Amino acid sequence: MDFEFTDVQRAWREKGSALGRDVSDQAAAGDVVMGAARVGIIDAEVDLLAAALAVESLACASPAAGMTLALHTTVLKAHLSDGSLIDSLARGETVGALVLSSEDVPTIEDGRLAGRASWVGPITKRGVAVVGARHGTQVVACGVALDDQRVHVTEVKTSALRGFVWAYLAFSGATCVTAAETTSIMARARTLIAAVALGIGNRALRESLAVVHREHGAGGEQTVQGLLADTATELEAGRMLTWKAAERGDELSLAEASQAKLAATSAAQAAVVRATQVVGVDSFRRGHVIERLTQDVRAIELFAGRTETLREAVADAELPHV
Repeated sequence: MDFEFTDVQRAWREKGSALGRDVSDQAAAGDVVMGAARVGIIDAEVDLLAAALAVESLACASPAAGMTLALHTTVLKAHLSDGSLIDSLARGETVGALVLSSEDVPTIEDGRLAGRASWVGPITKRGVAVVGARHGTQVVACGVALDDQRVHVTEVKTSALRGFVWAYLAFSGATCVTAAETTSIMARARTLIAAVALGIGNRALRESLAVVHREHGAGGEQTVQGLLADTATELEAGRMLTWKAAERGDELSLAEASQAKLAATSAAQAAVVRATQVVGVDSFRRGHVIERLTQDVRAIELFAGRTETLREAVADAELPHV
């Protein structure tokens, strides 16, 4: 598929790269969002492909920062019914967070939440989280301010995505506002998380190439060349599916987004594994970039639809029912 980017899309890609050069690889979510607002890559009206290009570029430098921007953008585009929250998110003053697991689902009645939500992030002092809540027989999306006294935050320590804070949330009558339909929110989230995975895969490929050039010369060994050729091919396939999904914008389906995340995360995981082979034993040294990417790519695969869930969504939409 031939993509001809608009001036805006090219600009967002370049701005994502610029922010990646400036931001720490373990920067706090609030700093990432303020930085994104400063360089001009936070806008509720921008097309999804421009947002995905910015996320991919940023994630190549810092997977945690890329994930922060992906989820913040998802929340910004969630059509929250409170205009003041949208304005605060757009200015970078409030950080958008998203629940990325269905282990626990709270309930909603008369605009108030009760119960618990699992694996919500990024968590900040000034944030708004979009969660799915049971309302009768349906699950609806709603937004809740994290500084509400009836929201109780329990942070979860993880080994992946340094600087990104996860938490479980407990609600005891917290006020919430309505958001867009849950499927459309999840479709955008999966597409932008696919872009994060591509950034991780790009970084793994870049680190592998650096080792090849340093130790083997530009040509490298045939076996290594084969490994990197496979990585480049798979990343390009994942990139095309991700860009195709993002280009759909408001018409994006959950199946298209699931295909993108499935292909991108699979390519990124393979890229990291091959990078381990190319870099060698140094990749297991604590703090080495490949060691960190190994943890990060696993987290990307687990959240907002595990591999099995993605396959089910694609199969339901694409395969004949028998």
